[in-house]
Amino acid sequence: FPFSSEEAFRDSVEGSLFDLGKIYEQVNYNDMIYPHPVVRGNFNWAGGAKDTEVIWEPSPEGRWYVSWLQTAERRNQKTRHRSGHWTPSHANLGVGGCDSYDLDATVDGRGSKGACHFYNKFSMQAVSNMFVAEYAERPPLAAIFYEDVLMAAVFFGYPILIENNKYGIARYFESRGYLEYLLDRPSHLGGASSKSKTKGIPSNSQEVIQAHAQSIEAYIHNHVGENETGTYGNMYLNRTLEDWISFKVNNRTKYDLSISSGLCLLAAQVKETVKKQEDFSSREFFRRHKHWDRDSL
Repeated sequence: FPFSSEEAFRDSVEGSLFDLGKIYEQVNYNDMIYPHPVVRGNFNWAGGAKDTEVIWEPSPEGRWYVSWLQTAERRNQKTRHRSGHWTPSHANLGVGGCDSYDLDATVDGRGSKGACHFYNKFSMQAVSNMFVAEYAERPPLAAIFYEDVLMAAVFFGYPILIENNKYGIARYFESRGYLEYLLDRPSHLGGASSKSKTKGIPSNSQEVIQAHAQSIEAYIHNHVGENETGTYGNMYLNRTLEDWISFKVNNRTKYDLSISSGLCLLAAQVKETVKKQEDFSSREFFRRHKHWDRDSL
């Protein structure tokens, strides 16, 4: 007994990789919110001057869909890494995930889109466990896509996890002085090979593919749809929710938003390393020598 034509033709919950019931609950809830919390627009350099300040400009033609903006005092904060490249300042608050491409648009316009998400991790300083920005476009030049992602990363101050089989974006970030905005391969997804400093993760690794799908599954279970208290999740990006509905783990190539959102969730699992405090007490700092009395020998 569907209430709409869309509901009548929805996929069956049975046999789906994810919990479609919770996804549909969230979609229906999002459609009833007024005004809708998602705003469309673009990130741009102020005055067109690169490497200055990134600003958010709403536009009905925008390539980004945003449900939360970084606070004014935290925007555009970056520091110099010892390598000389810029590094993001808020990796403890959030991360990004990017499903990139290397070739410019083809003559017939076919080809997968470039997709990117930004995600707030659990913290006491900002809204938690929430996808805050979504991108799924294929500009005529790949460099336009790379710059769109770079500007958003600078605005939020979040590092990004990419798939390392499409390395054009890494070369672009390096040429622009932002290589440290790209995350190294997480140790929990690489085994012995994680010792290398290659940016991103392999897309053809079965371990990564399974961990990617499981991360989305867990997020839907915990943060999408109606929960036990009768409230709903804060996942307001309907295009991503609809992509999750159709996602097939054995045929992932056309699900750009599912790939980038899952990369976000994998990046969010990386724990911040805490540097051990040095002990400069006299007992540890000064070398101890044993004194021998010559008369006792």
